[in-house]
Amino acid sequence: MEAPKVRVFRVEGMDCADCARKVEDALNRVPGVVKAEVSFQSGKAYLQLEVPQAEEEAARALSALGYRLRPEGKEKGGLPGPWRWALVSGGLLLAAFLASLFLPGLAPWGYRLAALIGVFPLARRAVATFRQNPFSMQTLVTLATLGAMLIGAEAEAALVVFLFLVGEVLEAYSVAQARRSLYALSELLPRRAYRLKEGGVEEVPLKALRVGDLVRVPPGERVPADGVVVSGQASVEEAAFTGEPLPRPKGIGDRVYGGSLVQEGSLVVKVERHPQEGFLAEMERLAEEALLKKSQAERVVDAFSRRYTPAVLALAGFVALVLPLFQGDFLGHVYKALALILIACPCALVVSVPAAIAAGVGRGARAGVLFKSGAALERLAGVRYVALDKTGTLTLGKPTLVRVVTFGVSAEEALALAKGVAEGSSHPLARAVREALGPKALPSEEHRAVPGLGAFARVEGKEVGLVRPEAWDLPPEVEAQVKALAEEGFSLSLLVREGVPLALLAFQDTPRLEAREVLAELRRLGLKPLLLTGDRETSALALGTAIGLFPEEIRAGLSPVDKLRLVEELAGRGGVAMVGDGVNDAPALAKATVGLAVAEGTEVALQSADVGLLSLAALPRAFRLSRMTMAVVRQNIALAVGLKGVFLLSTLLGLTGLWPAVLADSGALVLVTLNSLRLLWVRR
Repeated sequence: MEAPKVRVFRVEGMDCADCARKVEDALNRVPGVVKAEVSFQSGKAYLQLEVPQAEEEAARALSALGYRLRPEGKEKGGLPGPWRWALVSGGLLLAAFLASLFLPGLAPWGYRLAALIGVFPLARRAVATFRQNPFSMQTLVTLATLGAMLIGAEAEAALVVFLFLVGEVLEAYSVAQARRSLYALSELLPRRAYRLKEGGVEEVPLKALRVGDLVRVPPGERVPADGVVVSGQASVEEAAFTGEPLPRPKGIGDRVYGGSLVQEGSLVVKVERHPQEGFLAEMERLAEEALLKKSQAERVVDAFSRRYTPAVLALAGFVALVLPLFQGDFLGHVYKALALILIACPCALVVSVPAAIAAGVGRGARAGVLFKSGAALERLAGVRYVALDKTGTLTLGKPTLVRVVTFGVSAEEALALAKGVAEGSSHPLARAVREALGPKALPSEEHRAVPGLGAFARVEGKEVGLVRPEAWDLPPEVEAQVKALAEEGFSLSLLVREGVPLALLAFQDTPRLEAREVLAELRRLGLKPLLLTGDRETSALALGTAIGLFPEEIRAGLSPVDKLRLVEELAGRGGVAMVGDGVNDAPALAKATVGLAVAEGTEVALQSADVGLLSLAALPRAFRLSRMTMAVVRQNIALAVGLKGVFLLSTLLGLTGLWPAVLADSGALVLVTLNSLRLLWVRR
């Protein structure tokens, strides 16, 4: 037997969250399907198949329920929803109305025909799904339509069916628009690329590109694939998926994303990832995974909706069967009960949360914020503190050597020795030593690292080390220099040979240009920022002052364990969002209320985080988007519950009937979907 393989399919005809549940239950019962996950928001099914034949069985199982399973990329075009049935039903309804004016005897038959033809696809779906969901909207509308015809309300029965079909068409259209907006990022990739070859440039389809190819990107064109600039200078706009409107200068060695727009200048880019597997594809994958993970609000609404429908149906039974025993007017009470049956459908309420979450995740993907779950989007709106790592988060994470203070040797000799030791170390300060201008590294061997102390190597037959000054026994004159440089905010490394100090190397990490504005934005949002760093207090204070932090907002000299404990404490005092980029941040990111990792950081940090940020500038956008999404969720729930409640009360009082009840359901569903789509258009 083959190992289970995950395949992605589009599910056609799935127009509400309740449909997604039915589809998922049906697919999980198919022999050969190990596991099925279905997302209403994306309209996709993710199947783990043991055998290829299970795909055909799954398609047949859904076809029996009125849905269509198609491999991704083979979607059927055309208008969504039952528009043909709505057109035929509406035409017959109009004909019956005209007959009522000129041939009154034929009008009732016309209304009956319009109602029966319109209700046919609904009844077929209701029968197919009755075992999975006996209280589906199709079942309720079918019962209400047939009941209205039995009590002589043919015209209202036809109108109810027509309005419901129109509502389904509008609903399907709005859902399709939401899904297209959610996955519009892939459309940023160009259809062609200009590949360099011997003797010139050839224009090739995007699919023809391979890793390692060199492509030219002229001004006004989009970069065809993720890669590194090997030639040229240009201004590149990445606003479509970072949310930052100003173009960035790009030159040799800089990374560019497929889909970014070259505004001025021209670049030659070496392709590092295939266009269909690049950064944009990764963003869409993360968005899809996020939609499969429910938020707390979704679970609460689902639980409520499962109890709401039986409760309203029980009320309808009481109105139809019990009240006439005391008040008479049997047909009048049956009419009210039929209207209550229509109001019993929880579709608008069930859709209210996932529609908003889907729009929020999609908007985040185009604003440089990659939510990994709806729960992370929900939790971020409630945090009070923002803990930020220093190196690589508030700074560029690339310290540079700015000063060499020697003790008895020349600066050239000290730097040559230091470069020899740095050859065997991956520490950021060692990298800064290797990249410093000056003499070449002296030959070195027997490289080793001592945790908490530094790096050592044998250079010219003697042991030479780059060590932490505070971990070494220093002469008074060296200790005085260490204190003076530390007070200036430098990070320090001590060069020693055979235990004797030779030089102090002073490093400085450049703050990100956007750091000050980001911190100001966080304060305007009512959040309290805190800097957590393992650096010395003097270095941390120097950076904090430069970017606008107050001394009481800085926690220096922290180990990874200290960071973890502080994050746990803040999580219990109102919630904390931890922002980091390094391996040492991973435990704190995982323990925080919400962990956010800057995409330029390490893979471990990104895996541990709940949210990925394409840049530090995206951090305030993440908080604003989270709060806006939860506000839309509350509005949607209020719309769905409010409209249902109003029409429930008005029906019981005899003020409204069947067709307003249909409007209460379909209208509420369209309203919550359109309200959710606002998140895709907002520019904040």
